[in-house]
Amino acid sequence: METEKMIISRKAVRQYSGQITDKQLHKILLAGNASPVGMGEYDNYRLTVIQNSEILNKMSDIYNAPTVIVVSAKDPDAMEDISAGAIAHNMELAAENQGLGANYNMSCVGSIPNQTLPTDFKGVFALTIGQTSEKFVPREVPMDRIKTNIVK
Repeated sequence: METEKMIISRKAVRQYSGQITDKQLHKILLAGNASPVGMGEYDNYRLTVIQNSEILNKMSDIYNAPTVIVVSAKDPDAMEDISAGAIAHNMELAAENQGLGANYNMSCVGSIPNQTLPTDFKGVFALTIGQTSEKFVPREVPMDRIKTNIVK
């Protein structure tokens, strides 16, 4: 899908109809790995793919998603928060480009069971993902949605 069309077609999906394939997951993780991170410190981040139903059942606010990808960081501060958002955004666009449903999710991070994330890493951002019947079509985006100042 063309980048601009994908951007104006994306939407939060909270209803999933099935699990993603390994091939789809690979493309999503590739997009995450292609993301920019502050100071190029990629060792400070981890991606944890959760598809285990016992763990998912213990998590809150995931909309019965069959896959949750958690972006975690060592000692996260503002830079890691921003980088985690960029990683999640790349993965979300990669999911929706494949016709999958995805939703940014920070509220579930606090409910991730202990020992799920790598030692010394704290969950910063999560993405719920799954098959969906939702269609992604361009929507009207008002240019004044975010007020803009142009300085020339």
